[in-house]
Amino acid sequence: MSTEDLNLTTRTDLSCPSCGAALQPGDRFCERCGARLDESHPAAGDLRVELDLGTAAAVSDQGLVHRRNEDSFRLEVADARNAVVVVCDGISSASAGNVAARDAAEAAGAVLSRAMLDLAYDPRDAIVEAIKAAVEAVIQVEWTTRIKRVDPSCTLVSALCRNGDITVGWVGDSRAYWFDADDARQLTSDDSFAEEGIAKGLLTPEQAAKSPFLHSITHWVGPDAPERPPRLVELSPERPGRLVLCTDGLWNYAPSARELGGLIDGLPPGAAPAAVARSLADMANDRGGHDNITVAVVDIDPSAA
Repeated sequence: MSTEDLNLTTRTDLSCPSCGAALQPGDRFCERCGARLDESHPAAGDLRVELDLGTAAAVSDQGLVHRRNEDSFRLEVADARNAVVVVCDGISSASAGNVAARDAAEAAGAVLSRAMLDLAYDPRDAIVEAIKAAVEAVIQVEWTTRIKRVDPSCTLVSALCRNGDITVGWVGDSRAYWFDADDARQLTSDDSFAEEGIAKGLLTPEQAAKSPFLHSITHWVGPDAPERPPRLVELSPERPGRLVLCTDGLWNYAPSARELGGLIDGLPPGAAPAAVARSLADMANDRGGHDNITVAVVDIDPSAA
């Protein structure tokens, strides 16, 4: 046996850090998932990532089934009236979904961070620009076309909270909710075949929940996405409340605002955003953890000085 053969057979530990597929020395891309194999695009390494900023917090958990976490988030807080949050979910059937989600969250978050501080920046325009920046970032993700996967892509939900007013924009089926003393509301509507079936009267919500197309999305962030504007919603709260953004790995287990709000209400009074985010992520794992789980919780007080 030659020395070269020996080196090849003894390097069986070479594997993709993203999906675990076997690699050959010198490979630049994973043939299974399409991820680039250098330090400029590292895979998510931690099973769970937590960020606690006091009045806002986020948790991203790998869950119990998937081999990597393809979710990502960006969270910034200035005070109780001003914050930025972006949550992205890499599409599992796409190449390098984790990198797409990470780069999209960073690009969108950077735009919204500037808008949070610049009162001349129209919030709706900022959301549209942020999602455009996310699309451009995902287009730049390097991957190999030698595998039978679609282009890198992800879902995105974002919120710009400025002076107590909230503007939410989204693409795909990651969601935003608002909770206060008198209200529990889902702010977003999924870009999915199931949701479109409900809107057209073809499905009841109960039928949609059991539909095999529940998570078949009709819009996403990526180079092959349909050309249509993101959807937006604005909210001007009159009282303090809690903004929750999450991926489907969480809302699968508590899809309605009432159910999700009930879980939050079940926590001790005054539970901080970090405690809420951890509890919701733990709930999703306790109920199966079949997908990556990401949740961001932001407390907003429009009357704060």
